[in-house]
Amino acid sequence: MNQSFYCLDLGITKCYLLACADGYLLIDTGYSSDYHKFVKIMNKLGIVLSKIKYLLLTHHHDDHAGFAAHLVKAAGCRLIVHKNAVVPLKNGVSLDSMSPVNKRIKFVFSAFLLFHKNFEYPSVDLSNSDVIISDDQSEILRQIGINGKIIYTPGHTDDSISVVLDNGNAFVGDAAMNFLQWCGIKYRPIYIDNIEEVYKSWNRLKEYGAKKIYPAHGKPFLINKLFTSQTLD
Repeated sequence: MNQSFYCLDLGITKCYLLACADGYLLIDTGYSSDYHKFVKIMNKLGIVLSKIKYLLLTHHHDDHAGFAAHLVKAAGCRLIVHKNAVVPLKNGVSLDSMSPVNKRIKFVFSAFLLFHKNFEYPSVDLSNSDVIISDDQSEILRQIGINGKIIYTPGHTDDSISVVLDNGNAFVGDAAMNFLQWCGIKYRPIYIDNIEEVYKSWNRLKEYGAKKIYPAHGKPFLINKLFTSQTLD
């Protein structure tokens, strides 16, 4: 069963645009500063912003929700988020309760933080028409013509959700990564809230039929690679 989609490479963050019954579902945005680049990509694809009917945020971080407020205003799209994302989205800030996955990431990001000190973005206020989920959700995607389900995949953050299509394609945000492999992340998120929850989420993705992982950071990969990665260093 095929489900057409576009991968939109905004630099650090990759977003995914899935065709649905009346337009498109966008999975994640980039940083707030990526908005104009996103608009240019959409223009090249020949897709007007009003065709984006839904915006699913895999979690509230600034590299995933940065221009959400701009897009909602421009496209009039409905948001799909986890309930734990509502407050940080309204506050427009990435929560800082996470820890680096290993010492190499801690060292690398100490340099990154010299240039990226502000993790804030325009406040995202949800309306009554938006969809707030609290656990796995198997109906909303099918209602809009997407053959798949939304899975709660905490570990990177407590509001992380993923989309698993019936054909095995899984769009996981930061639940897994293929990024900075030379730092020894082994497909794990570079920053974690709870590593055991990360591993449980990987198992749940597999149980729900995920076969190919499409992360927000890095190239897609087969899910079996996750299960060689469950050791910390």
